[in-house]
Amino acid sequence: MGSCFSKSDNTSKGSVLSKGSAVVPYSSPQNKRATMRLFGTELCPYTLRIRIALEYKGIPVQVLWLNADDENGRSKQLLAYMLPDGKLPLLQSEDHTISGSSDEIIDYIEGKFPNPSLSYKGSREWVELIRDKFSPLILKALYNADMLSQQETANQLDALFAKLDAAIGKHGSKGPYFFGNQFSLVDVYLVPFLLLERPLSFFQGISIDPAYTHLRGYSMRMTSFASYAPIRMDLDLLHESVSKNLEQSGPPPLVAMTLLQHHSILQHLEKLVVTTEELIAVSKQPCRAVDPVKGSLLMQIKRLSANYSQLLQFMLEHAQMEERVVFPPLEKAERGLTKTANEIHARDLPLMNGIKEDFKSVIALDNGSLGRREALLTVSHRLRDLKVHTIEHLREEETELLPLMTAAGVGTKQQVTLIGNCLEIMESTHTCLFPFMLSGLEPHQIHKYLNLVHKSLQGGNKVVLSRMISALKQSEDEHPSVWAIVRERFPALACLVP
Repeated sequence: MGSCFSKSDNTSKGSVLSKGSAVVPYSSPQNKRATMRLFGTELCPYTLRIRIALEYKGIPVQVLWLNADDENGRSKQLLAYMLPDGKLPLLQSEDHTISGSSDEIIDYIEGKFPNPSLSYKGSREWVELIRDKFSPLILKALYNADMLSQQETANQLDALFAKLDAAIGKHGSKGPYFFGNQFSLVDVYLVPFLLLERPLSFFQGISIDPAYTHLRGYSMRMTSFASYAPIRMDLDLLHESVSKNLEQSGPPPLVAMTLLQHHSILQHLEKLVVTTEELIAVSKQPCRAVDPVKGSLLMQIKRLSANYSQLLQFMLEHAQMEERVVFPPLEKAERGLTKTANEIHARDLPLMNGIKEDFKSVIALDNGSLGRREALLTVSHRLRDLKVHTIEHLREEETELLPLMTAAGVGTKQQVTLIGNCLEIMESTHTCLFPFMLSGLEPHQIHKYLNLVHKSLQGGNKVVLSRMISALKQSEDEHPSVWAIVRERFPALACLVP
């Protein structure tokens, strides 16, 4: 007999993914005369673990989904099946009722039906890792509404991906499963949560690194596992459920838009700093061939200057948006709350305009001259100063001001309306500079931003939306990845322009 190293999980506290409101009976295709009944929610990974274990052992079971979205409907379903305590998943057999912990339920199944066994030498370590570290972390990453902590969570998850990849490479080289040709408890525990990597990649931009070939291969194979394929989860339904959950749990619309703009600004600043340093290194080379892709040094400097001018316009409009849309309700709630932020906007303006003039000087100086190199160094130092100032300023807004928007009386519906005001104030940013601004975001962030804009304009000014999408289409050659995301994730919007 095997052991599942039981540790209670609580699938009623956010880890259960629910959709719909119908109670749908299901019988295992192996045997219609099921003597067991399993109660759970259709998209719950803990319930799926139990179903995989039962399927592997060939145990017939009747599955009953309790999928009401609201508490009242859920209570009625629980009472209808005489499950008043509401602990799910729950397994009823002829002689036992086990509820609330998938670990205890799987432990019971393994003890009552020892053959074929799910136990395997060396599995304890990996079951514990997947159960205690990997599973909660991937759920945290998937439903993380705090944009500021996402990178830390992503790094932690990547370390676990790497560990699982190495283990599969070591133990699973001779077959499709974690331990090669032997299906085990490790597979039972891993498959349901590795499935979440797909919506995790789409919505949060966190995925298995291509270098982790063993884990990626396992992820591709697992959908055809004999113990999973007959009961496979509806991934489209999962995707829809995750989208709905994130919309409800994420930051309010105006705050989310502001945070995404902050991210784009910092990404563009970092790119400018790095590119300037690269050009300084190139300028030191006495004899250099012209790069056929990047062009001459002067061409690259002019392109860098143009990018900075775009960023400058973006940052100026962003500051105006905050001063006219974000700050007023905060200031109304508490006088003087936004004083420091406004002062910083004014403080950095001379530095920002000065960098633009410095670029003009660099372009005017002779090619290969010492003066040009020194002028580039000046630009580099000033860009670094601007980057430091901007990081400090934006992080202060993100920790001290933006979290107070709801407390200041600006609810979700009002924030959706205010996004329309932001689009008017930041007109250039959302027309000719729109592709540039979005290019500073990751694919999942572009998806979030376009979704925010689209929802704020629904039933409103479609001309504005068409103009924005048209700008993205026209910049397809310069920013091909941005337009590709629009076509892939928002095909209806892409069709707004010929």
